[in-house]
Amino acid sequence: MASKVRIVYDKDSGRSKGFGFVHFAKDEDAGSAKDAMDGKAMLGRPLRISFAVEKVRGGPLVVPRLSSPLGNE
Repeated sequence: MASKVRIVYDKDSGRSKGFGFVHFAKDEDAGSAKDAMDGKAMLGRPLRISFAVEKVRGGPLVVPRLSSPLGNE
């Protein structure tokens, strides 16, 4: 179950930027929601669901890499 939802808005226009963040209490719930909703259509547009990477101000952004390109072995 989602514990917190935050929609991102443009500070000048007040309109949604078209993305947001959903926080889950359990990792399993987040994975299930991603699997269930990624690629599904909403208002005629496909949803693209991914896990956010925490960004630390002033520090390097570390992104996990696949062991081989596109998962091919």
